[in-house]
Amino acid sequence: MGKKMAKKKKQPKKTNEERILDDNHIVFSEMQFDWLSGKEKALKQVKEAGLNEESILKTIVCLGSDGPKDYLVVCLPIISEIDLKMVARELGKKQIHLADNKKLIKITGYIHGANTPIGIHAFKDFPIYFDQRIKDFPEVCVSAGKVGRSVRIKLNELVGLVDGHFIQVSDHTQI
Repeated sequence: MGKKMAKKKKQPKKTNEERILDDNHIVFSEMQFDWLSGKEKALKQVKEAGLNEESILKTIVCLGSDGPKDYLVVCLPIISEIDLKMVARELGKKQIHLADNKKLIKITGYIHGANTPIGIHAFKDFPIYFDQRIKDFPEVCVSAGKVGRSVRIKLNELVGLVDGHFIQVSDHTQI
């Protein structure tokens, strides 16, 4: 009779974004937040993990006024709103609009809720901007390229990896 092998706990397969971080020797922690069940439940999970909800970033894909391929990405706290007119002024553009959610997979390669500055920079090379109100945060969470899955990473390493820049995305002083 053969010996029973102890089952190894199956590790989730790494996302492309996690492999990019590994390839660049950037330390990260994998995080899971259930955004599909609603913002309230996910923010409760954030608090239970001992994290500041302001350090959980959403990735907004926008289209600028300089042509049909003038895409750019703005990362800001999940609990904050973006002021498109202000972002346009900051970037010297006539206008900025949100990219069409129905076309996101074609534009970025990601579905709504999975967009990430890591992958968008690596695969699309769109300019990446960060809300200047977060520039003193030691760490932030961004999507790992899959809905509900995030990576916690040092902000300065993320900004360096994606050639990011800080801009004003809202005139609200508080996040």
